[in-house]
Amino acid sequence: MTHSRERSGIPENAIPEDAIIGSPSDSEVVFIGPPGVGKTTAVTTLSSAAPVTTEVLMVDGAAAFAGTSKLTTTVGIDYGIWERGDGTLVGLFGTAGQDRFSHSRAPLHNPDAGVVVWLFGDRGDLDDDLEHWIAAAGGPTVAERMMVALNFTAPGALERARASLAGLGYDSMPVVEADPRNPEDMVRLVTAAIRLTEEH
Repeated sequence: MTHSRERSGIPENAIPEDAIIGSPSDSEVVFIGPPGVGKTTAVTTLSSAAPVTTEVLMVDGAAAFAGTSKLTTTVGIDYGIWERGDGTLVGLFGTAGQDRFSHSRAPLHNPDAGVVVWLFGDRGDLDDDLEHWIAAAGGPTVAERMMVALNFTAPGALERARASLAGLGYDSMPVVEADPRNPEDMVRLVTAAIRLTEEH
């Protein structure tokens, strides 16, 4: 009995016309930071198409969010794509905040990607968070294309963050306030991150 080598059906009909195979972006920005700080929200807010998210119901580690409305956590890579006014495409990558899912931080290995470290601006351990998350993002090797975004900012947080960055040797690293739910904030933030990659 012989078998035909010809494929049956029309494979291209099974793939939506707007499907994204690989990343078609002209530039990329990666979000890293602790759980619940707004990385998934940032991707969702700015993405021009429905993003791919890896949010699941939180079971392990839920105690860390007692008293908050946080019910889910990212376990992989959240991905969106933003079409800018000039038609260029920006890939947006949200990484998992829990260290046990650190494999999701692979987009940080792209030497051309901008990196945004998202942190809580209303926590007493901001200095420790800066040191930890900058190191997790690559430290000095990516510092020239990295910036810090503070969510839930308390009075004096920006000045404190800048002083802490200077103490860590990152005097020129930009730090801004941003609300990941606000499209205008996100446009400004991601545009600034892209500019860093173009300057270095």
